[in-house]
Amino acid sequence: MQNNESSIWLFLRKMRAPLIVLNLAHAFPVLLLTLVSGITPEGKPYYLSFFDAMYVVGYTATTIGFGEIPYAFTYTQRMIVLFTMYLTVPAWLYALGSIIALVQDKTFIYALKMNAFRRKVRHLGQDFIILCGYTDAGKLLIDKLNRDNLYRIVVIDKNFEKIESLNSELYLPSIPAIVADASMTDVLISSGIQSPRCKFIVTLFDDDQLNLKISVRGRILNENIKIIAKSGLKQGRENLINIGVNHVIDAFSIIAKRIDFALQSPYLFNLLSWVQGGNLHVSKSDILPTGKYIVCSRGRFGKTIQNTLDRNSINYTYLDINKDTHEKVSSDQEFFMQADIMNASCIIAGTNDDAINLSIVATARALNPNIFAIVRENEIEERSLFSNLRVDKIFVLDQITALDGYNYIDRPMTYQFIDEIAKYSKDMFIDTLLRITKRVNKRPALIEMEISEQKMYALSNYLKETSVTIGQLLENPYRDGEDLEIVMLGLKRADGEFILLPDDKTLLKESDHLLFATTQASLEYFKTIVNHYYELCYVIDGVEKSRFSLPWRDKNN
Repeated sequence: MQNNESSIWLFLRKMRAPLIVLNLAHAFPVLLLTLVSGITPEGKPYYLSFFDAMYVVGYTATTIGFGEIPYAFTYTQRMIVLFTMYLTVPAWLYALGSIIALVQDKTFIYALKMNAFRRKVRHLGQDFIILCGYTDAGKLLIDKLNRDNLYRIVVIDKNFEKIESLNSELYLPSIPAIVADASMTDVLISSGIQSPRCKFIVTLFDDDQLNLKISVRGRILNENIKIIAKSGLKQGRENLINIGVNHVIDAFSIIAKRIDFALQSPYLFNLLSWVQGGNLHVSKSDILPTGKYIVCSRGRFGKTIQNTLDRNSINYTYLDINKDTHEKVSSDQEFFMQADIMNASCIIAGTNDDAINLSIVATARALNPNIFAIVRENEIEERSLFSNLRVDKIFVLDQITALDGYNYIDRPMTYQFIDEIAKYSKDMFIDTLLRITKRVNKRPALIEMEISEQKMYALSNYLKETSVTIGQLLENPYRDGEDLEIVMLGLKRADGEFILLPDDKTLLKESDHLLFATTQASLEYFKTIVNHYYELCYVIDGVEKSRFSLPWRDKNN
């Protein structure tokens, strides 16, 4: 109640003196007019009532002036009216000036916006996510979540221009957003972090300390909420894990893992790239060379890449490009000649400056046109420039961050799928790729669904009475000779057991989570089958059944 009325109390506190002056300026003349007698045309004395006195003072104070009522005033009454004009007009100017100053007061404007923000959050009729930081990665994450429409989104950012940019996007449904410090407890509470509908808080600031503060406060305010935080430092990652952050987004480690997988097998790399938003098709750029590498980087990213190359027994030269010598290092051909660039097969431009990375690639290509170029892109706007240089592999930090957060929110089984399949051989990777591309296509949708009454109503109830296999749902379900274009990638039981690439004979159980590749058309067919009684019965038994023969009918009715 106090939060909702903060703007009212602030208004009353700021306007206390002007309102007192204005009321006294009206009350005193009203009292005088009721005490001083007037004279009727017949010469008899009369006294104005409080209402008549207030009426006269009211139109006099506002300079309207309707005349003297109910009879012509005496000179004494006119002196009081004259006194009223000189007293109330300055009082009104003082009050109006105070109001104008108040509506321009930043504290008052913030209170009004915060109250409007709280109302919007309170009236969200759907599960929602709190996003701290409207960065490029945050925008990409919003775009993907908005398309799914599984969660509403609430945004907090201290930067006014970023929130204005968000509002100008005109998202549907609308996104409540506020210009505020997301590390403040009252801001998080106003954002609905304690609501049972709040499922995730995602903090994507570049400042690890700020992400840590938000995560700590988020965990204290809601023990059940899932926290996703970005980190660029090893110590920051450890701190986030120690305070109970559910998922840490470390773009450097993700890039290193991709390079690691690419060195092991282009097919494994392709599977990883696909679950993180790419195509399911091995291209020439997915096959990394195995000769000498030149790593142009500094700090933690460079060390992470070094560890990956060491693990794969790759010969490399590491150039620790210091900030003070960026321009010289990136443009000095002699420097690269000393690093034996003519005999290098791959160069990794991994500094935190896109201009330097562009210069590194341009210089390297001028010396060795056939060199394989891998680039770290820090600003998403620079993509076209890197493409013009014919860069073989571009790792966009914001895109990687957004897709990693999206996967954890929408399809967390992808992490187990990749970890499990990475344990197998190259033949397993190739078979999986061929299986998906032949049955679905080279850019299938990746879906995770739970067998529950909310997601698969008919199937969930059916499994309470009898068993169903995966093949019964997918193989020729409508007896027309066509299988659903669905490939099951993983099945996770309620007890945590994970089954990689379950076959058609695998029995389904209530509360199972399914991860599968599919087309949009087959997904709609699948949703129809698992959510409608008659469709499910026909698919399983091959005959149409009436509602009276459904095994769960008596229990539910």
